[in-house]
Amino acid sequence: MSNESASGTREERGVEAVEHGNAALQQYIAKRLVQFIPVCFGVTVLVFCLLRFAPGDAAYIRLQDRGMDVSAESLAQIRRELGLDQPLWVQYVSWIKAVLHLNLGNSVVTNEPVIAELSIHFRMTALLTLPAMALVVAIAFPLGLLSALYQGRLWDHITRITAIVAMSVPSFCVGLLGILLFAVYLQWLPSFGKGTPAHLVMPCLVLSIAPAAHYTRLIRTALLEELSKEYIRAARARGVGLWNLLWSHAMKNAFIPILTALSMNLALMLGGSAVVEKVFSWPGIGKYLIDAILQRDYPVVQGCVLLYAFLFGGINLAADLLCIFMGRGNYSG
Repeated sequence: MSNESASGTREERGVEAVEHGNAALQQYIAKRLVQFIPVCFGVTVLVFCLLRFAPGDAAYIRLQDRGMDVSAESLAQIRRELGLDQPLWVQYVSWIKAVLHLNLGNSVVTNEPVIAELSIHFRMTALLTLPAMALVVAIAFPLGLLSALYQGRLWDHITRITAIVAMSVPSFCVGLLGILLFAVYLQWLPSFGKGTPAHLVMPCLVLSIAPAAHYTRLIRTALLEELSKEYIRAARARGVGLWNLLWSHAMKNAFIPILTALSMNLALMLGGSAVVEKVFSWPGIGKYLIDAILQRDYPVVQGCVLLYAFLFGGINLAADLLCIFMGRGNYSG
């Protein structure tokens, strides 16, 4: 009876521990979501005010796009149509009310719903970003791993120098050189636009070069730090193989900061790799945002910024939860 009682007590404690862990996780998620609200609010207020105080006039640009004569009367009429004649706080409150109903307004330039245009351009950015991110991982992990294993040797020196050079050259410069070489001289790949898988090759490569170089260095540093710890030395002294230590212990423990950095890089890429998209005329969200800024298309810019905020917040939360499930995170963030 005493053994059965002890077994039952252990099971009850196990169930209580699981329930406590689930409750703590739910509280952590709720806390992070609540913290996200003022972040979104602050970002939207800042961007809203900056757009309104920036040089240029959305009404003037819209008249020019329509080919209409610019006069004080026509400017006043367009401002009334766009709601720009209202006080700033009235414009902001009206926009927030519409956002709460999933209405981001219509583009000043195309007069199409912003949310429909955002979904189209975001899909194009995802089509470019996800293969580029896979390429980053495929390049950075083996190079960083080998650089850590052969620290101080020729391979390590070559990898580090190549990574520094790749990080130092601006992406627009790499893109233009790629167009000159592969599109103009060799004529292997198209120089811009979309339509075929070949159109993805150069933008993906250019988009992945600098992040791959950065994460190669990051993986090397994280692995070297982990390999220098006492438990690794003790295991090596007991005769445990280096590759077994790498995959079973060092890589798992070093993966946490790498995962966090990769998640933020994914958010940056999905938020719109504006320079690369502009160079290759790829109709993604980055190019869409640049064009909207130049045309003073306020609803589009505000919609893009709101999407960026949700991307950063959502991907960061997902990465934190993954770290917790891997056993290295906590609920204090």
